[in-house]
Amino acid sequence: MEKDKKALVFLGLAVVAGIFIVLTGPLFVLRNLTFLMVEIFGMLLIIWALLAQKVNKKHTRHDLPDGYFFLNKGPYEIIRHPVYAGILLIMSSLIEYDFAALRVLAFCIMIAAFVMKMLREEYALGQKIKEYEEYKKNTKYLIPYLF
Repeated sequence: MEKDKKALVFLGLAVVAGIFIVLTGPLFVLRNLTFLMVEIFGMLLIIWALLAQKVNKKHTRHDLPDGYFFLNKGPYEIIRHPVYAGILLIMSSLIEYDFAALRVLAFCIMIAAFVMKMLREEYALGQKIKEYEEYKKNTKYLIPYLF
């Protein structure tokens, strides 16, 4: 199947914004335990999501567009986009530690790009997977019990 080109554009915007944030400030916030813990939690969330993908992805039987998958195990039982959530946690920690207007703007662009990509993914999954609507009722986008 053909790749979703608009989703790739949104992902590209998010990557460029992330690179800008990383290159314009410190990579690890070692001097502040709170920010460091947020960074570590974000990394652990990403690792957990990737492990869940590796273990459970081969068990899915849905005909989805390239680059899309449907999982409801691991962190996907709680939130629908744990990798994006982990990335946003890490980036928010970096921005809060070394606050600058351009970095905040880049973070806002990243959030907007992720939201647009999530909406496209969810539309595609909703069209192909009948149980996806029920899954959406039981999970949130990025923040458990809130959003």
